[in-house]
Amino acid sequence: MMTFVAGKLRISFTFGFFFIVAVTSLRDNSLGAQSLMFCFLHELGHLAAMKLFGAGVSKLKFYGAGICISSSGTDCLSKPKRAAIYLGGPAVNLALAALLKGNAALINLALAVFNLLPIGYFDGGKLMALIFGEGSKICRAFGAAAYLLLAALAICSACRLGGAAPSSAVTLLFIALSWVLDR
Repeated sequence: MMTFVAGKLRISFTFGFFFIVAVTSLRDNSLGAQSLMFCFLHELGHLAAMKLFGAGVSKLKFYGAGICISSSGTDCLSKPKRAAIYLGGPAVNLALAALLKGNAALINLALAVFNLLPIGYFDGGKLMALIFGEGSKICRAFGAAAYLLLAALAICSACRLGGAAPSSAVTLLFIALSWVLDR
């Protein structure tokens, strides 16, 4: 992992991040670049909501599934404000999906839906934990159901298309590992 420090902010890049960039670039450079740009805009949505509510950022980690923001000062915020922070990223993607056309709209829609899945530390998982409590049975059940749905969709897609894209396989594996390790 490479880590840089800018003032009080720690910025880290993992091998997984560079691996995903390389894998997505193998198929179509513009699609991979667009996806990364929209992931970045998604995170800016979270950062804007954090700034609005007075929360700070202590660490940015670029890893295989995107970008993880470690915040400071969110614990003392009300549940609606924390929910707004979690929804800030998907809201940006949904707005972009409504404004753009073609692949750009589909990428943003997919990013919003993907991030709202009730899995672990995805935005949807954080919202579920906020509503039902960290580690609750309902959070685990929804997370397991979301993972199984994704796995079924990936298998059906691979069968229908004659094979899975490497980036889809890596993403599904990452989700599976994060779900197992998060329990």
